[in-house]
Amino acid sequence: MILELKNISHSFDKAILKKVNLKLFPSEIIGLVGKSGAGKSTLLKIAAGLLTPDEGTLLFDSKKLPSAAQLLVPGFKDFSIVNQDFKLDLYHTVEENIRESILFLPTKQREKRVLMLLKLFELTKIQAVKSNLISGGEQQRLAIARAISNKPKVLFLDEPFGHLDATLRRKLSNHLLNIRDKEGVSIVLVSHEGQDVLGLCDSICLLRNGLLSKKYSPTELYYKNKNNPQAFLFGPLNSIEIKGVKITFRPDEYQISDSKGIHLSYIRSIFVGSLYHNYFRTDKQEEIILYSFDKQHDIRYIRLTSKK
Repeated sequence: MILELKNISHSFDKAILKKVNLKLFPSEIIGLVGKSGAGKSTLLKIAAGLLTPDEGTLLFDSKKLPSAAQLLVPGFKDFSIVNQDFKLDLYHTVEENIRESILFLPTKQREKRVLMLLKLFELTKIQAVKSNLISGGEQQRLAIARAISNKPKVLFLDEPFGHLDATLRRKLSNHLLNIRDKEGVSIVLVSHEGQDVLGLCDSICLLRNGLLSKKYSPTELYYKNKNNPQAFLFGPLNSIEIKGVKITFRPDEYQISDSKGIHLSYIRSIFVGSLYHNYFRTDKQEEIILYSFDKQHDIRYIRLTSKK
């Protein structure tokens, strides 16, 4: 274990965090997911040493950390955080932005590090461009490159996918996995979109009403936690009633049946690239969506299945 948060509580006008506990292990990527205003950014700032909690303790390598109020300069030296506004030097070049964050290193070592990060984040072609002239996705990558330039042991990311389209999100996820593999850094990221973190994180926690859930694996959270009020954050969720009981299931948790099961009426199919999203209506007028590799306009009955 590299970082532990114990019984962290914090309030503004009301309680934001209530006895939050979290353990982060070496090279682990944890996603903290919750709706906007749930306290995700507050928790990240406390963990990074930028905000003093009302109660609770932070441990790093089993040693108690001082509170942010006790630090001459806020923030712990082994931790780095990337906020939503990136905080780049806008009128300096991409290369200069990275170099300026590690001026304390010997020249040869510093330049080697700068070149490695430019290559790792695919910034080489724009290294001489001022950061106010590059795209939002490029600024995002630059901000993360700066944050890991001094080889932190823990990297905190506040809504890293918020400014990116689907293609750039996939690219950023790949960059983060490369960081973890090459640098051995542990990563904690927060997002209000659960689908953004499913393929990236080793474990995911839900933050709701100031309470942080236990760690879930991505598959456990997606398939086994469907009755949680936040389950819809991780993708489409069908809800139907069978014999007075509410049943929820993901769009791939079904089998086609010849004549028995849940009777459906076809509405439409939408091709989304690798899959079709097929929309149906039950006899009780409940609209559901089913995933398939081919258009399934001829489905009449399905049986529900359960993913392991």
